Amino acid sequence: MSSKPFPQQPQLHTTAEHRAAVLTYPGNFRAALRQAQEDPKKLILGVAQGIPSAFVTKVMASAKPDFIWMDVEHGIFDRSTLYDCIHAAQHHSEGKTMVICRIPKHSEVSLTTALDAGAAALVLPHTDNVQDVRDKVNEIYYPPKGQRSFSPWTFTPGISNQSLYEADEWNMKSSNNHICLIAQIESVEGMRNLDAIAALPEVDALMFGPGDYCADAGINFSLAAPPPQAFIDAVTQFATTAHKYGKPLFGSAQTPAMIPMMLQQGYKAVAVAMDVWAVANMVKDGVNDARAMIEKIVDEENEKGADATANGSANGAAEVVVGKAPSS
Repeated sequence: MSSKPFPQQPQLHTTAEHRAAVLTYPGNFRAALRQAQEDPKKLILGVAQGIPSAFVTKVMASAKPDFIWMDVEHGIFDRSTLYDCIHAAQHHSEGKTMVICRIPKHSEVSLTTALDAGAAALVLPHTDNVQDVRDKVNEIYYPPKGQRSFSPWTFTPGISNQSLYEADEWNMKSSNNHICLIAQIESVEGMRNLDAIAALPEVDALMFGPGDYCADAGINFSLAAPPPQAFIDAVTQFATTAHKYGKPLFGSAQTPAMIPMMLQQGYKAVAVAMDVWAVANMVKDGVNDARAMIEKIVDEENEKGADATANGSANGAAEVVVGKAPSS
């Protein structure tokens, strides 16, 4: 313990290697991906958030994971909640936790909100062709790369215009240099065009959508059974094509046992926990453990009672043998 003020105790300061100069702007997810490709030990690890709550974000961000993946496509995030969640992730992690947002394919409002709040990477679901990517590039990046509109409400002169880059008064270079586009392939058409999509320099990483792909391809896939060959072939094609173009993969691991296989396939950013599943399993395990404990206690008490009854009967029988009346 020390009575020195916080600035004089650097061991208490959080090192946030990829943070922007201002925490309302995106962290450098592109640099994090590049480091993970160069060094497997720097695999980017995070959590998935489907519960639309800034409080949940704060709790997860306090653990300072590398990223929080907010699923705006299927999570019920309204615009204000999404904005607050992204800010909560960056501020409560002291800049260490970057935000990845999966946005609905045709929701300009969700995209604009995620960008203005400071999301560092965007997952484009249902990427079926090259044009899908080019359309989003135009919306995600400022000129000259795209045509993203500048928001005056995320910028205050003299307060939020600090930048890591020269001649970047409006922080446009921070956004263009840091934000990654992750194309998610989850249809037969997307797999058919995978080679062309992966070849695009604007695609920073790839993600596979097994549920939607299996539904579209008519593959009967169950988590409780070995995967069908058609599914294995699709995953192999996906990983092989990504490797061909040097594109890192993004996805989630249901268990830690999946990590070695994912490393081998080329995954560089992995969500290792999902808030909805984690809460559900916590409740299930808690109830099941308590039920098992109760049953064990009751069984042990019943066994003790049975032993006591048996011992009492045995003592009574012994007394009869020696000609004594059984004790009451």
